[in-house]
Amino acid sequence: MLQKICKVTILLIFLSFQMGFCTEITLVADSSFTGEVEETPEHTLGGLGGSIIANALKAKNIKINIEWRPWTRAYKEALDNIDSKTFIIALTRIPEREEKFVWVSKIYGAYTTFITLKNGKRINSILEAKNSTIGVLASSSYSAILKRPENGLNLDKIEEVPIDIRNFKKLVHKRIDTWFTIELVAYYAIKNLAKEEKLTKNDFVIGNRVSIQQKYIGTTSKTSPDLINKVRDALESYKRTSEYKIIIERISENF
Repeated sequence: MLQKICKVTILLIFLSFQMGFCTEITLVADSSFTGEVEETPEHTLGGLGGSIIANALKAKNIKINIEWRPWTRAYKEALDNIDSKTFIIALTRIPEREEKFVWVSKIYGAYTTFITLKNGKRINSILEAKNSTIGVLASSSYSAILKRPENGLNLDKIEEVPIDIRNFKKLVHKRIDTWFTIELVAYYAIKNLAKEEKLTKNDFVIGNRVSIQQKYIGTTSKTSPDLINKVRDALESYKRTSEYKIIIERISENF
């Protein structure tokens, strides 16, 4: 009898340890951030940023309950944080958002750029885009940058869409003059979608890098400090690995 009781006790201790070690978060993300955050054929996190998050949290036994949303909705749900464990990627840290989120851990840095067609003019700065019709993702940091008063752009010429990749089609069919987005997204979009439009990478012009975008995993103050620290620790630990360094090197790759 004593032996049986000991076995049951050991089992309960083991199960309690396992349950205590496993943590869950809700993660909202937009799967249309081509190359950056994507949904894989197996319905898991892909893209460079998505892979970093997936690998980092898995290593610390943190379960991700992924919710794919268009960016505007993902952003709102992250702010609402109804379940007090909702995180969002890849969230650019800009002054307009600073007080709204808890900036858990930086994932990587990426650059904004203007993309035009070969026969259009190359745009290397916001100033050079002044008279152009610009396609940009709604509720994005890129949109916020364009709308800053000091840039002097005509807001009527800034066309926002809920899914960034739609701007690729708009550019190809000349419904906008230029697409303002992340360099990484532009590279992957052109590589993967140009052929469908009977175009090649030579039909596009990618301008100079305009601004650095510091990409984070974020949440709000509704999330417990304990959970925030667990997620932060997972990312910071992963960023010290050689695997992370290899992924980061790919962000700098282009054609």
